[in-house]
Amino acid sequence: MTPTPLYEAQANDYALLSFDGRVLEVFGYVDDARYHLWERPCLEFRPGRMRRLQIITKHGRRHSIPYDEHLLPGLQALADHLARSLPPEAPKH
Repeated sequence: MTPTPLYEAQANDYALLSFDGRVLEVFGYVDDARYHLWERPCLEFRPGRMRRLQIITKHGRRHSIPYDEHLLPGLQALADHLARSLPPEAPKH
């Protein structure tokens, strides 16, 4: 089994997002947070003057973080990798 590369993206001077293939973690800013793949976390971006990224899980848990515009490409790359890593949803009966 080959190890999954670690993906990291800085959101601003105070927050770092890290994804190891199983868990998305947020370090800094106010507190640390962990989102496991079974929670199906996704990243959404709100552009404009008050730029924010939100981590949203399938059950509605949310975490909002301001991001610096020049760091958006790295955050979007992490969001794309995270989305490709999510397991397929189980069919509903």
